[in-house]
Amino acid sequence: MLLCSFRIKITWRTPTQLLLFLWFVVCSACVGKEGRRQKEAVKIVSEWVGKEFLFPEDIPCYVYQKNDTLRAICDEQFQKEYKILMYVDSAGCSDCRLKLPAWKQLMKEADSLFQGRVGFLLFFQPKSEREMTFLLLSNRFDNPVFMDINGTINRLNNFPQEIEHQCFLLDKNNKVLLIGNPELNPKIWELYKSQIGGDNKSPPEILTTVNIDRVIHNYGTIQKGSSRSAVFTVTNTGNNPLIIFHVSTSCGCTQITWDKQPIKPGQTANISVEMTPDETGYFSQAITAYCNISESFLRFTVAGNAIQ
Repeated sequence: MLLCSFRIKITWRTPTQLLLFLWFVVCSACVGKEGRRQKEAVKIVSEWVGKEFLFPEDIPCYVYQKNDTLRAICDEQFQKEYKILMYVDSAGCSDCRLKLPAWKQLMKEADSLFQGRVGFLLFFQPKSEREMTFLLLSNRFDNPVFMDINGTINRLNNFPQEIEHQCFLLDKNNKVLLIGNPELNPKIWELYKSQIGGDNKSPPEILTTVNIDRVIHNYGTIQKGSSRSAVFTVTNTGNNPLIIFHVSTSCGCTQITWDKQPIKPGQTANISVEMTPDETGYFSQAITAYCNISESFLRFTVAGNAIQ
């Protein structure tokens, strides 16, 4: 297996009249922080839905592959009927912000559902080429990743700074259809799939109710670099199966596992949180579990004090 790279030149496409303005549903999901005003969200969506994306002409494309069709693999992503574009800057933990394993799962589902109609354009602004190489090799990630060291695509398009994770669904003419990160929120992924599949609305949800044994776990005093685990137990108290779509945290020092099979009414599911603090001092980390309940997610916290 080899890691190869080359540079590609993208030709901008002619704009069309297609505009889709799903303002309320999308804006409530695309702004990544609670408490933002609805007016601000509506303004962002109104400015971006229908806007044509501009792509840099000379961005290195990296692929972890074992064949000789690298140029075609990178270039064909821009020719798809739909494209999901994500931009991640170099701030913070690159591995946990990029989340390549989660994107691999979305790509696999998209390929199964839409038979190659969806391309994935992952623009990454790493701190170094070595970092990019390590991430692709360690994750065995065989979809193209575009290394934008200077953040050129951000400057060309002037991404909205109010959105923490820059992610867009584009049509074949590179015009924005939807805004929001489907890797972070399963409801956004459902919107994306609905749009790509040509549905006028998302299918009705089958909801249930849950009870969680506690909303906070305190590890107490923990040594920096050592690991501690906590298990949160979720009980399905409703009449329909419980499905935990995704569990997320913004901290790379937290590893999470959970029961991915449907949980029958009356049964329980475990969410295991392993914390390995990489700094000393008090920490409090919020965990969000997205599931099929009316509130859309569960929120709980792990906390403690790390010492040298």
